[in-house]
Amino acid sequence: MRQFTAADRTGLDPALPIPLYHQLYVVVKRKIEGGELRQGALIPAEKDLGTFFGVSRITVKRALDELEAEGYVSRQRGRGTHVTYKYEPKVLRAPLDGMLESLATMARETKVRLVEFIRVPAPPHVADALRLQAEHPVDRTIRIRSTEGLPFAHLCSWTLPIGPGLNAESLKVAESRLDLFRRIGLHVKEIDQVITAIAADTTLAQRLMVRSGEPLLQVTRIAFDQRGRPVDYLVAAYRPDRFQYHMKMSAKDVLVRGQR
Repeated sequence: MRQFTAADRTGLDPALPIPLYHQLYVVVKRKIEGGELRQGALIPAEKDLGTFFGVSRITVKRALDELEAEGYVSRQRGRGTHVTYKYEPKVLRAPLDGMLESLATMARETKVRLVEFIRVPAPPHVADALRLQAEHPVDRTIRIRSTEGLPFAHLCSWTLPIGPGLNAESLKVAESRLDLFRRIGLHVKEIDQVITAIAADTTLAQRLMVRSGEPLLQVTRIAFDQRGRPVDYLVAAYRPDRFQYHMKMSAKDVLVRGQR
């Protein structure tokens, strides 16, 4: 079942007071709104989803019925469940120097904890973002950033293998990954960034110390090197009560593209 991973399965916790159908609804909705399940994609059958997530078929049916009622999927007997939501992110472009400076400043003024650093096959949406062949090896990093002893950001990134300088030990001591990239010889020259809102699944809720289903700010960022190659794909989830995204720009420097 390529559409879902073991990490998605941890998004369901029977011990929580939130009904399992709603927890499954949140997991699938996040993948649709995040572009991992694109318009026209076939959702696995109720029986297969139930087996994968360890829930009843009735639970799966109720979650998919909720998604259909909100216009995310279409369900037809004999044809299955297909995604109908059209993913069209709005792209904001601003002077890069100011953005990088802000990111570096935030990194220096907060604390980071490394949760994971491992080389994995690129998931389909990561391979697409980094223009890689399916399952090309990438370095996955998961970090929690905190301020005043409380977590405010969950950062999951996939990076092209760029040499031994990028490893668990260097990530533990580096003030920011941007600083580490520069020391390795990788210079970020362009960033493509999308900002949206998501609901916290069980994993994010535990790591950010919020309740499952609470709204989070999600930033998806693709970084390009000096040769124009996409080299790093980051998905960051922020607690809106502890983080505010502030971007100052002039009209001549800003290009907004997208449709309402």
